[in-house]
Amino acid sequence: MFQSGSGSSVSSSFKPLNVSGRMERLPVTRITWHIVFLAGFAWFIESLDIGVLGVALNPIKEVMHLTPSNVGLLTAASTFGIVLGLIPAGFLSDKYGRKRLLVFGIVEYSLLTLACAFSPNYQVLLLLRFLSGLGMGAVFPLPYAIVSEFVNSRQRTLFNGMMDAFLSVGYFIAPLLGMMILPHFNFSIGWRIFFVVSAAPLFYAFVIQRWLPESPRWLAKKGRTEQAERTLSQIERSIERLTQRQLPDPELERQTSAGTVPKVSVRTPWTRPFITRTISRSIAATGTFFMFYIVMTYMPTIFRSHGFSFAHSLIFTAIVTGAAIPGKILNGYFAERLGRKVVYVLFMGIAGIASLFFGLASTPSSMVLYACIMSFFGTGAFPALKMSYAEQYPTHVRTTGAATVETIGRLLGGVIGSYAMPIILSNGGLSDGTAVIAAVAFVALVFEVGFSKESKGATLEQLEVAMLQSK
Repeated sequence: MFQSGSGSSVSSSFKPLNVSGRMERLPVTRITWHIVFLAGFAWFIESLDIGVLGVALNPIKEVMHLTPSNVGLLTAASTFGIVLGLIPAGFLSDKYGRKRLLVFGIVEYSLLTLACAFSPNYQVLLLLRFLSGLGMGAVFPLPYAIVSEFVNSRQRTLFNGMMDAFLSVGYFIAPLLGMMILPHFNFSIGWRIFFVVSAAPLFYAFVIQRWLPESPRWLAKKGRTEQAERTLSQIERSIERLTQRQLPDPELERQTSAGTVPKVSVRTPWTRPFITRTISRSIAATGTFFMFYIVMTYMPTIFRSHGFSFAHSLIFTAIVTGAAIPGKILNGYFAERLGRKVVYVLFMGIAGIASLFFGLASTPSSMVLYACIMSFFGTGAFPALKMSYAEQYPTHVRTTGAATVETIGRLLGGVIGSYAMPIILSNGGLSDGTAVIAAVAFVALVFEVGFSKESKGATLEQLEVAMLQSK
């Protein structure tokens, strides 16, 4: 198994620092799965943390006597923290490394999740959820940036779909974990125990620190050639030992620049040649995040408001969130073959239609069915979306650009959408709420068809050359 930070100098015959060519020829082995699993599990524990609030929302609402506006603020608080944390985290990741920011984010939000369990009142809980979101913002852009830089161009989105499924596993487990804990305690103490248990993944930060390698592409871009060479040559030797055959010679890649790396700031994604990509990706992200936050945060409350017991609401929510797992895997598979753009349009179109039917459903089976379709296709649209906006930016600005897109998508779809939805549901009912969800999804489709760039099948370096030539 690969251990970060160890290894000796390379003894192979080819020139060092042809990072793209050397990584593109690497076959999929357990080394690949090791890196994907480490990055994906970071998303799993983060989704578990987000899912905690949706599951505990009913007990908290009853104990603290919250109004619909209070509920909206509480559900939006961590997302607002994510929004504020994303762009600085993306910028710092491009400057200081993917791994360092990933470890920091896990430690920060896990500690604050633990602190939530001891909140004396609503105001303190609201503040702690906001602060925990800052750490989540440091984590969200990183796993798919890591995968895009480690996995070859033929399988990036497929692996991102598998890795993104870790998020849905966390959302799936959250209501099951809640069902194991909350019914056995008084509401006033049960939700606190639930938060304590959900902070346990703090220890995973030590696993990331020890076993996840830093991206050789990023190291080479930052001029840390010796470390890039050491990391890459160790991966190569490990793969040769596993396969018991020598790797083929790497192809030479056209270089994007010779000299210093361009200076990056938080304004860079809004300059040419990135601005059109930033706008189109942000609108697509808004449509997907809006549906995602409603499905993942409000499902227990929606089922509860239709007369189902608390236990049944959690079971139905687990079924709905679990539907996203195969959706993401299939999305990644088809996005590698049909293209990111086509698959995004197909998935979001079906999800938007399903949301309209969900608003009209009147029986438990029909509600669960249409909610599962929303989850399968709506939340399932993320692999193609996330990989596309990781591919839209060159290595030196990748996480800054991706974080900018996620910031806008989560601000509009997560913060504003999460705050507005309980008010819409309270005043207009479920049919009005799902009509809004469908409308946002369909707007995202239109912009995807008209303005998005396809990136299927090209290496990151080929995409970078084409992008900079269009400047």
